[in-house]
Amino acid sequence: MGGTDLTGQVLDDRYRVIEQIGKGAMGSVYRGERLKLGRMVAIKVLNENLPNDATRRRFEREATAMAKLEHPNCGTVLDVGVHDDRPYVVMEFVSGQNVKDVLKAGPLPVARAVEITRQVLSGLSHAHEHGIIHRDIKPANIMLSQKSGVGDYVKILDFGLARSTQDTSNLTGAMVLGTPNYMAPEQIRGGQIDHRVDLYACGIMLFELLTGAKPFHADDPMAVCMQHLTFAPPKLAEHAGGRSFGALEAVVARALAKDPAQRFASADEFSRALVDAAKAYQAASTPATAAPAAPAKKKIAAKQVAAPPKRPTPPQPSHVATVPIAPAPVASQASPPTIRDLPAARPKRRMLAIAAGGIAVAAIAVVIVATRSDAKPKPAQPVVVAKAPPPVETPPPEESASDDPIGDLIKTAAEMSAAGRREAAIDLLQRARKTYPKDARIAYHAAKLVLEKMWWADGLKLARAAIELDPEYRNDADLIKLVLKGFNTTASYDWMLAKFLREDIGAPAKPFMEDTAKSHPNPIVRKRAAAELKRYK
Repeated sequence: MGGTDLTGQVLDDRYRVIEQIGKGAMGSVYRGERLKLGRMVAIKVLNENLPNDATRRRFEREATAMAKLEHPNCGTVLDVGVHDDRPYVVMEFVSGQNVKDVLKAGPLPVARAVEITRQVLSGLSHAHEHGIIHRDIKPANIMLSQKSGVGDYVKILDFGLARSTQDTSNLTGAMVLGTPNYMAPEQIRGGQIDHRVDLYACGIMLFELLTGAKPFHADDPMAVCMQHLTFAPPKLAEHAGGRSFGALEAVVARALAKDPAQRFASADEFSRALVDAAKAYQAASTPATAAPAAPAKKKIAAKQVAAPPKRPTPPQPSHVATVPIAPAPVASQASPPTIRDLPAARPKRRMLAIAAGGIAVAAIAVVIVATRSDAKPKPAQPVVVAKAPPPVETPPPEESASDDPIGDLIKTAAEMSAAGRREAAIDLLQRARKTYPKDARIAYHAAKLVLEKMWWADGLKLARAAIELDPEYRNDADLIKLVLKGFNTTASYDWMLAKFLREDIGAPAKPFMEDTAKSHPNPIVRKRAAAELKRYK
């Protein structure tokens, strides 16, 4: 049974159930009334197929802890109880519109999306300080009401499915709670979780607020879960017609990191980064203030003196060349090399021609005749510019650029990654692949960075490209270990990772798999590795 409709019933002689206002996999939400007080409340009742004695006791303990939350952005838990062996939690009734309904009209302006997310993070920070993880942050659980002079006023609802960090087990035993579109990878695996699952869900919701689309979407919930586990999150611009979001891209990317250690450490840190990025975005989007117009010249009442007629320019001799003088180049600050900075392979003849051209321009002499202020004016004479002498065949200077621009590029990407800019390093290498598509080193190093981010599907594509260009990479221990890490850490057998090790790598991967089957601390992983070894030829 999914759950009997309780409309019209009275719970514990205190709460009259008026109407059902929501229903999900875990339970139903009703609008109710607190008898005697006449106060409107929301009542969340768990489905009949979920509770048992152990979960009921745990539910009551956690609901009691959640009742301590007192924050303007957190829906308040007022009471808990059991009706016909079904636990329920009573919360304040919040009128307004949930964010899910707001999003039906499309993406929100950046300022509004940021402010809603900031308030959600503020409420989560308070809950996390009390050791409470929400586990189901999503637009449907964020209610917006409007207050005069304030605008959007956020309330986080449905804390009835949250859990305490002191309890390491799931609320419903082996069942994984949450909504697939907003679940963090570790939450999908059913393993140990902490407050960072809420920050991941907040990142998903922020992505949706800014673009109107979810970063991971499929008709099958299991397919969505696999995308969370293996696919690199898309950029905001990819779902917004190429529109630039500036520093907000990096904030969202960090919130959606597969590895919890690479996400923001706290809701407060996330909020600060978000506000700073929004300010930078606003500054970049605001057009520069135009310089004030020069004051209008006073009108002269007197008769204007007519300007003398312009003297006709004498005809130029056919042997005179007119040479425009170009402005001197402006020195720019040093910055890391990008794709457009990379020296393309070009014949040295071209460099010689450029050098000779520079000599030719330098050889042009311009004679300026200075006159004394007290000297009598002389009639203007045409300036004759001599033709440049033929270029002198001089050897070109030694090239200052590196003989291995790809090696320099890979080094730059490694430095960017070490400085915490791994996504930017990946972008740099991906663009480099378009310039140097036949160089295996770029694909290999990009594959390592992507696999370290636990973006398995994208990482394997890059690794295959590197092996196709240079089969020697099959023997690379670092590459094998990174893929094996994915095989060992996924919740169940992952055919995609296993097939890559078995078929794309082959024999070189077998010793690593044997070591896993023999000495991995997790018996489930050891058993999985032993079974996989039987498939090797």
